[in-house]
Amino acid sequence: GTLTLSDSARALAHVETLAITRRPLAKEIRAVGKIQFNESTLATVTARVDGYVERLYADYTGMAIEKGDHLVDLYSPDLVVAQRELLLSLADPSNPARIEAAKLKLLRWEVSEAQIAEIIATRKVQDRVTIHSTVRGRIVEKSVVEKSPVKAGDVLYRVADLSSVWVHLNLYEFEIGWVQYGQVVALTAEAYPGEIFRGTVIFVSPTLDEETRSIRVRVNVANTEGRLKPGMFV
Repeated sequence: GTLTLSDSARALAHVETLAITRRPLAKEIRAVGKIQFNESTLATVTARVDGYVERLYADYTGMAIEKGDHLVDLYSPDLVVAQRELLLSLADPSNPARIEAAKLKLLRWEVSEAQIAEIIATRKVQDRVTIHSTVRGRIVEKSVVEKSPVKAGDVLYRVADLSSVWVHLNLYEFEIGWVQYGQVVALTAEAYPGEIFRGTVIFVSPTLDEETRSIRVRVNVANTEGRLKPGMFV
């Protein structure tokens, strides 16, 4: 049968009606996360040849560096020999392949094209070469001191670009179904009360931690002003 109510009866019964529509289903999940370096921006500066550090330009941890900045002046007997090979090859212009091979050898040892051009123009061997930064960021680890010897492959600096950072979250098993790639995350930090930072889910771990019954989620957050520091909790 059908029950019909008058307007006054419906008001007394507190009956409300609403048209059926499609709407997104929302659920708030709260979790504690920790700021970490964006691993995709981490870089190392290594020595390509054996030598001795004559001068340090980047001389403390935490220093901001730009791409192309001077890092160290290096004296290397191997580089002196390679420069002499280049000058000898220039004396015989009939063999351009030898000249290019000598240039390539210096380039692989991180002698810049400008330095090579100066060697060619002056026809003089430089006893020191400057290692330049190939990345921008902040020095998070410094492994070299002035007047120290270095060997090919030694790590001189580790550099991190902090213009973006990662946040690692651990979510419980029953919350996994609510999280997916590309979702927007709102973050707050004790250092900046009342402010909200925005990030994006970029990775959801494919495995579950059997001890904690949680799954790790990674969030990418823009940090152009450098206010979020690795190690902070959010």
